[in-house]
Amino acid sequence: MPPPPPAHGVPAPPEPSGLPPPGTIPPQPTALPPPLPQPSTPMPVASSGDSHVPVTPATAPITNNTLEITPRPPCGFPEPQLGDSITRGLDKLLSSAWLSKPGPKAWIRPWRAKFEPDAEATYTKLRNLIQWVVGQEASASLVISTPQVDDSFTMERHPPPWHFLVSGLSKDATDFLVGLKVISTPECTAFTLPFTQPVPTYLCTVENFTLPDSPASNAIVAGVVIKALRSYDLFTEYFRGEDPNPDVLATFLNSIYVTSLCIAISATRKQTLWNVYCSRPPSFLTFDKYFTWQCLIRTARFSSEDYGMGVARIGEKQFKCLGCKSLDHPTGLCPFPTIPGWLGPKPQLIDTLPTQATVKVSRGRNYTPRGGEGHSKGEISEGRKKLM
Repeated sequence: MPPPPPAHGVPAPPEPSGLPPPGTIPPQPTALPPPLPQPSTPMPVASSGDSHVPVTPATAPITNNTLEITPRPPCGFPEPQLGDSITRGLDKLLSSAWLSKPGPKAWIRPWRAKFEPDAEATYTKLRNLIQWVVGQEASASLVISTPQVDDSFTMERHPPPWHFLVSGLSKDATDFLVGLKVISTPECTAFTLPFTQPVPTYLCTVENFTLPDSPASNAIVAGVVIKALRSYDLFTEYFRGEDPNPDVLATFLNSIYVTSLCIAISATRKQTLWNVYCSRPPSFLTFDKYFTWQCLIRTARFSSEDYGMGVARIGEKQFKCLGCKSLDHPTGLCPFPTIPGWLGPKPQLIDTLPTQATVKVSRGRNYTPRGGEGHSKGEISEGRKKLM
């Protein structure tokens, strides 16, 4: 998951068709709803030495008097690069029924999500969490629809469907909930997404370059990727078939950026890999088209004069974090448990023996940051106050 970009170089990414019909990229919110006046009754806050943010809603639907929530990092929460359709594994009849539900809708996915035939415990945690966040009055008509699995067979350890459908809230309450993106408490951690699934900014993970793990190497890899895609006829023909404007292709290429991560592949050997992202996906790119787009990029030849031939990791080499479901890191390198003040689950050393996750970023021209802003101290209580 890419870190926030430094002042000079390639950018940091956002949030991942599912039920909604194909369309243009949905808006990527970068901030919560504007701050509102403080409640007349002051909300209790943490002491100066406490990194957590306990707050007390006016009408709390859960038993404890206060609820601690992970505070927003200074540069916002990381954006999970979800490469699976939200409705993968979802029963088709149920999928159609959810699509036809009236009113504002959103998705919520618990940490380390997996399909559960009996989801009562998870449902209860998610319902309590949402009621606490938006307030009991605003959530009086809240409906959380539980997923049902289709008849497909999978050997995955954490099989889909992973997402619950949230409906019955007002548009303001739904937008507020989606704007939080990550809600983490000691009892429950969950990710919220808009009903129209966002397109990932993650393109691929590249390996095999004979380069050290450094900002300079990231800049070199970004240049190699840009040059390879610019000269790859299959990719450029597909791109211009969707949008013949040459400026659109140039804008996309110049928005490509690279971050590095280092993993341990044995007790004595480490390997540097490079995640490739774009901060300016073209407007024609829907989530359905993302898979064709990604396949074309991953078949490109990332050849350099001095550092070998880079190749995209595919198949079993493709990362997928069990915690946040992102494609750009293994479970053991998930950035969420390392966030200062994180109240959710602790790090899991599962798929690899990682040594470090670097935060070195290089980027092209014309990039626009699209990272998540998360939520800071007081914003949830202020937002909930507005909805009441």
